[in-house]
Amino acid sequence: MTDHLDSLESCGAGEYPVPETSSTPEKDGGCEKRQLSAVFEIANMINSQIDLDQILSSISSAFSRILDFDLGCVAIHDKSEGCLYIRHVYRRNGDNTAEGRYVPLEESNLVGWVAINRKPILRRNIRSDERFREIMREDSLGSDIVVPLFAKGVFIGTLNFGSYEPDHYTEYDLRLVNDFSKLISIAIEKAQLLEELNELGEKFRNLMRSANDLIMMLDMSGDIVECNDAVARILGYGKDEVTGKSLSDLAPPVDREIVKMNFGRIVRGEITREMEVPYVTREGGVVYLDLNLNIVRMREHPYIFVVGHDVTERKMLEEKITVQNRELQENNRKLLEVDRLKSEFLGRISHELRTPLSVIMAYAGTLLEDSDSSIDQETRSDFLEVIEDQSNKLLVLINDLLDLSKVEVSDTMLNLTEGNINDMIKGSMAIVTRLSQRHGVEIISSLDRSMPLTRFDPLRVRQICINLLNNAIKFTPRGERVLVSSTHTSGEVIVSVSDMGPGIDCDKLPMIFENFTQVDGGATRTNNGMGIGLRLVKHYVDLHRGRIWVESEKGKGSTFHFAIPLVSEIAAAPEVDYGVMPAV
Repeated sequence: MTDHLDSLESCGAGEYPVPETSSTPEKDGGCEKRQLSAVFEIANMINSQIDLDQILSSISSAFSRILDFDLGCVAIHDKSEGCLYIRHVYRRNGDNTAEGRYVPLEESNLVGWVAINRKPILRRNIRSDERFREIMREDSLGSDIVVPLFAKGVFIGTLNFGSYEPDHYTEYDLRLVNDFSKLISIAIEKAQLLEELNELGEKFRNLMRSANDLIMMLDMSGDIVECNDAVARILGYGKDEVTGKSLSDLAPPVDREIVKMNFGRIVRGEITREMEVPYVTREGGVVYLDLNLNIVRMREHPYIFVVGHDVTERKMLEEKITVQNRELQENNRKLLEVDRLKSEFLGRISHELRTPLSVIMAYAGTLLEDSDSSIDQETRSDFLEVIEDQSNKLLVLINDLLDLSKVEVSDTMLNLTEGNINDMIKGSMAIVTRLSQRHGVEIISSLDRSMPLTRFDPLRVRQICINLLNNAIKFTPRGERVLVSSTHTSGEVIVSVSDMGPGIDCDKLPMIFENFTQVDGGATRTNNGMGIGLRLVKHYVDLHRGRIWVESEKGKGSTFHFAIPLVSEIAAAPEVDYGVMPAV
């Protein structure tokens, strides 16, 4: 069995090991829809429910539809006790007897190890893994996943899922659980804040009953006649210091007129309460007091009896909850955007892959049906050329998708070597020659003969050049030219590709390096592709610590520039097989 402790050494808080492949076939398709459905359901639960136990139970039920598990539990970090306690247990048979069990913060048990090291862990075969003492040995699990929970970077607990079967979970499942742990962390933090708020409210009521709140007696002009010792605790003033002062004198200057106006309304009997009024402490801070004011008579003289307690902490908690709700709304908005992009992406893949496949099948079928060799050799050659051309288009699309998947999982995709970037430009021009001839576009070059040697990844730079040349050819009218040039400064080499196409609108320039973006996108677009080529180009340039930009004027063409530092600080990554070079 692989020692996962070693493999997790690079995983920080909230991270997880990257799977060896970018996707797992059996996890695609309907699973993504179920995942999104579960995310929306969980988000709605967090918004609509306030009881933590109900929220955790509902989340477990929703999550069981996208992850197969026999046991799920949530352990909460108890700072006061210095341990974890199992707040929620979910089993298929409904048994939750382990709830309330305390787990010591020790590396000898799995949950304690994850809590101490702040790292997720996947155990494929528990029975052959003797590293940890099992907390719930009676369950006889075969494999499990445990991830830490964080709220605003602070550890709050762990999320555990287990199966009776060994080798039941994969790295994909670990990543899925880790992603969902962020929503669960938000739910726990919100519920805990609400619990704290309710407890704080109860504490305020107890303080008022025991006369620990601020109590003052005012005369009918608003001057303080008497007060209790809580004034010193809340406002920092001694009793003698506030006696004789007006209540409005304790408010910030900007609020004094409002306090005076409300006091007049109280005297006239229009209101009896002044809610959450800010007052200035002796040290210059601000506290919020919830004041209740009533007119009482003592020895035939009317006084204003004031009882107030400090609600500053509650106000801050309310502000934190407001921020949490805004963050949750923003997360929901992002999820909706992801769902929209997914639908758009699937639709575009369907169209882009179906078109060349249909052509290949049609022409290949015609040739197969020609059993009597009625098709002459010239036509047959034309058919085969069409099949080859469409096959290359299909290969380009597939390779772009494969490269895009690698972009998402790796930031060190370079195999650096020293060379002249002009050689990469010339090789790229040769590769796109057939495409330029087919489009009736001439490619001319103006290369700097004094170009110095620099360090770069030849494969990635060639892909950059081919991608830019392909785009320039596609958008340049027949009979026009595409210009490729190179130059250098004291710090970098610069390559430029100019076309004589229709140009790009200024409002679309910031979007052209994003996934699935095409400048002629929409129902009227004329060029093939899924809009990921420039995204890959930008990523490869970024890996070289370079920069890329575009200059364009509507109706006058576009020029794409990319620059790579002459003295590169890029660390060479281990040589990796990145797949087939896109053919044209």
